[in-house]
Amino acid sequence: MRRVGMWISLLTLTFYIIVSTMMYVSVRPEALAAAPFSIAEEDIRSPLTMEDREATRLLKENTVAAIDSQYTIKQEYAAQQIDKVEQLFASLKGIKKAEDIGQIKQRLRGTEAADLLQDDELRLLATSSSSVRTTTRDVVITAIEEAMRQRISSDGGEVAEARENARLDIERSALSFSMKAVGKTLTDQLIVTNYVYDPAKTEQLRKQTSDKVEPVLISEGEVIVKRGEVISQDAYRQLQLVGLISDRQSLKPLFGTLIVSALMTLLLFGFISRSNLRYAKMGKVKLFSLVYLVVILQLVVTYGMAFLADDINPALYLLTPTAFSALVLRNLLNERIALSSTLFMALAGTFFYSTNQNFSFNIAIYLLVGGLVATYFLRSSLSRRRIFVSSLTIALANVAVFLAFVLMRSGQLEVKETAVLIGFAVASGVFSAILAIGLLPFLEMTFGILAPTRLLELLNPTHPLLKKLLVEAPGTYHHSMMVANLAETACEAIGADGLLARVGAYYHDLGKTRRPLYFIENQHGLNPHDRLTPPESARVILAHTDDGVELLEEAKIPSVIVDICREHHGTSLLRYFYVKATEQGEVNEADFRYSGPKPQTREAAVIMIVDSIEAAVRSMKSPTESGIQELVKKIIREKLLDDQFSDCEMTTRDIYRVGESACHTLSGLFHERIEYPELKKEELK
Repeated sequence: MRRVGMWISLLTLTFYIIVSTMMYVSVRPEALAAAPFSIAEEDIRSPLTMEDREATRLLKENTVAAIDSQYTIKQEYAAQQIDKVEQLFASLKGIKKAEDIGQIKQRLRGTEAADLLQDDELRLLATSSSSVRTTTRDVVITAIEEAMRQRISSDGGEVAEARENARLDIERSALSFSMKAVGKTLTDQLIVTNYVYDPAKTEQLRKQTSDKVEPVLISEGEVIVKRGEVISQDAYRQLQLVGLISDRQSLKPLFGTLIVSALMTLLLFGFISRSNLRYAKMGKVKLFSLVYLVVILQLVVTYGMAFLADDINPALYLLTPTAFSALVLRNLLNERIALSSTLFMALAGTFFYSTNQNFSFNIAIYLLVGGLVATYFLRSSLSRRRIFVSSLTIALANVAVFLAFVLMRSGQLEVKETAVLIGFAVASGVFSAILAIGLLPFLEMTFGILAPTRLLELLNPTHPLLKKLLVEAPGTYHHSMMVANLAETACEAIGADGLLARVGAYYHDLGKTRRPLYFIENQHGLNPHDRLTPPESARVILAHTDDGVELLEEAKIPSVIVDICREHHGTSLLRYFYVKATEQGEVNEADFRYSGPKPQTREAAVIMIVDSIEAAVRSMKSPTESGIQELVKKIIREKLLDDQFSDCEMTTRDIYRVGESACHTLSGLFHERIEYPELKKEELK
């Protein structure tokens, strides 16, 4: 294990060095002989368009500083004050005597209305009738509402004016003199400022104003310093900004590149480490070697296109085969690794296409979209034909991204030039497919990968082993086809690999071709087991897994399929012959169990389940939906009690979902048929 870790570390370090070198060469700054307050020997122009963020920031700060603080009328303040009036008059409910003032205060204790009135005013309200109280409350509330509906600021005497208007409203009411006095006391206290500073509104206005400020741009070709002029501090800053000032002795760009490259490599390393292989028990060293090799090939191709774009035409980035690594790794390994390689390539490619350390957002998006589209459209089928079809989708996505960038910039392009660039984008998708299809056979052979294309070849009915099975054991062949259908459907239901399960099911009983007539599906009346003892019959039946393994290995069938053949019975008990043997005397149970091992993968476990189910259902005289369900439950229960799934990543929920899938499929095959009535003899005449 330590040796494996050492090799993986060495591979990762080598990969990191290669990637870092390519990225640093791409972004290494070109030095310009210039210093602050020196004389420019020539016109110094900006090589690119870039925002001067410092100048933009200063412009925004000055613009925002001119914005006054914003105020707003808080209508809820009036409601709050009216609530205090309601609390006050609610405390008078049921009070009729002046002596009950203590009870009123007790009710008001802890409320915001506790200190609104003096004792004599409370006594006056306590001794008044309920109608007078109600009228007083309504007059006060109305006066407060009317006053606080208008703006009341803390400046200019607006509070005093609002209170005076409320007093006049109360004075014009039909209240008694004493009740008017109570009302005026309340309005004088409750009418307050409602026009207050609004920080959110102020901040929003300042943000809106700031957002409307146009960024200060240094345009491509713009003269930053004219020949013979003194390079000011601000001009020097702009030269640094556009990447024209660089100290050749500075190691900062190198360190920056190493940090970014390390993060990218670590992320890719993590994705690879956490990925489960679909078709092969590939060693970790092979896995990392394969991924790093494919990614480096993609980076080399991208780097070459970037070099050509720099020398010939920047638009050549559209010709980059963006999805090459994604197509290969999605086909050979899985979606997680394909997506991680796409992200890695997009980030590294942005470095390759940078100009004087200007990293283009457009490049990153263009490189990323191609790989994402490739990964998505290869999820359902992984044939080489599908790769080519996906390349057309990639081409359309590339064209869409290119046109989107043109539209976002409101670009004006000539028809001829636009057609050429669209052709580049289409060629990118086609080149990706050509490179992927050309490289796949080499990688499959070199790394011993059971890719989908190889699996599809094994499904061909003309394969010698399948023809052997059909000719020598036709019943077993039909049984294998049924198991394949059940296994593929069940695997898709639990998220396992349906294609691998189908292929494994095709070949799982190949060993029966050695002695086909000893298996019931191939018999036609005569049963050879009638002449054998139970132990002899058991040895014949148990041997079919080892016989199948031997035949498959001789035919150089991939080890994953061989393992399914070896594991599809696990260490199950051959119950029928075991019971017959026990009836004749004491026997050793181990002699009636398959040699195993137990299923090591989910696909092998699924085939074990559906193999038993199909054989059992086929033996039913009149299969019904309920009968099939009960039989499936019984088989699964027996397998669980026999501990046949302890070595694979199958949860109990997965196992029962496999059973449900099998029930659904078999119920469709063995549905009830209409019983047609027979014609009477008289009707036949």
